Amino acid sequence: MKTYLAAAVLGSAILVTGCQSQQPEEPINPTAQKITYSGMLPCADCSGIRTTLTLYRDQYDNPSRFELREEYLSGSKVELSASERGSWESEKRLQGNMEYDVYTINPDDPDADRQYIKDAVNAIEQLDQSGNRIESNMNYRLLLK
Repeated sequence: MKTYLAAAVLGSAILVTGCQSQQPEEPINPTAQKITYSGMLPCADCSGIRTTLTLYRDQYDNPSRFELREEYLSGSKVELSASERGSWESEKRLQGNMEYDVYTINPDDPDADRQYIKDAVNAIEQLDQSGNRIESNMNYRLLLK
């Protein structure tokens, strides 16, 4: 009888251990990380758009959320300001022989998404609505703050 009881207890312990949920993976980064880019982007009907884009990553180093602040200037005076928050994602993109990170804010909303290519250690460049570089003499770069 003791043998059957011991076997039943051992079997139950193995069953319970096997059914426990998996522990979450260890965080790569114990705290969320934020990266901020800022600069002056061109504007068709104002002096420029003072832009600050902050990208947040979670403790596992995955993209989590963003904050975009834009100030539309008339001379040196802020005429209008807008803030936006949402999710973002990062993907690798091959251009020529180089691989770059491309950040897309609002990836789930094709009418509101924007893309930026990280082509330098300390800068990103805004892309057009098709995801291509903007052919212009104007500056579409935001610098790491």
